[in-house]
Amino acid sequence: MAPFILNRVAQTIPILFLGTVIAFLVLRIIPGDPALVIAGEEATAEDLYAIRKEFGLHDSWPEQYIRWLGDLVTGDLGYSYVSGLSVTRLFSINIEPTLELGIAAYIFAILVGIPLGILGGVKPRSVWDWFLSGYTMVAVGVPSFVSGIILLWIFAAELGWFPSHGRTSFLDDPVDSLHQLALPVIALAMPISAVLARYTRTTITDVFGQDFVRTARSKGLGESTVIVRHALRNSLIPVITIMALQVGELLTGVVIIETVFTRPGLGRILVEAIQRLDYLVVQTMLVVLVVIFVTVNLVADIIYGLVDPRVRVR
Repeated sequence: MAPFILNRVAQTIPILFLGTVIAFLVLRIIPGDPALVIAGEEATAEDLYAIRKEFGLHDSWPEQYIRWLGDLVTGDLGYSYVSGLSVTRLFSINIEPTLELGIAAYIFAILVGIPLGILGGVKPRSVWDWFLSGYTMVAVGVPSFVSGIILLWIFAAELGWFPSHGRTSFLDDPVDSLHQLALPVIALAMPISAVLARYTRTTITDVFGQDFVRTARSKGLGESTVIVRHALRNSLIPVITIMALQVGELLTGVVIIETVFTRPGLGRILVEAIQRLDYLVVQTMLVVLVVIFVTVNLVADIIYGLVDPRVRVR
């Protein structure tokens, strides 16, 4: 198992390196001058020159990239061009609400999607299966920001059951925090749960048609035992794959949902930094998102090896 894990870890290194390159280039290929954003429209040529010199913007792109990568490796994330706050400080302030929203939405998506998929796969062409088809069609077809706006309009503006904005820390007041999280979590989790449900349903249906399931039933095992110990266990690998890949959907959705629901977090900071061409903030936030995505997929690969030893051999 150890060589398998080391091999998977080694494979992530070039991916992370490529992620830093993309994060560095993503704003620089967009027309605009961060010095002009910092100094304002009334700035003189001397002002712009001084700002570019202060932040090293006169250097070539390779020089800027190598300097930033060296600082990133040593933990020096630099300072925001616009606010003057350290990127480390911005990150530490805003990571908690983003983690709250992301983890809650991911758990909700798993708790809804996988049971729906199991019910649809165990009972094809049943009421549950038709419900699953309708749910996935709506949840996948409607963008999360649209469903978020609809939820805000109905349950916050019209009915007044939930707040339309703001955030309370889960550690300070769990009940109020969950109350404020409810609508953004549902909006963020709906498309993810629908994808998980559809793939779970497909894999369960395929496994139920195989000989070992019929053998288990012929031995007189209960239906719940057949589903949990035989069908579900043997359909885990494709479901784990989709669960890991959906983290990318989750990360992009967090950025949108935090903006729709006026929640603090890394998503709103990233959107504001992109609008202001705040290079260091955008670069750091994008690298953090890449690291999260790569780490989750690395964990998924390791779980593959634990669930199915044949994966370690391949």
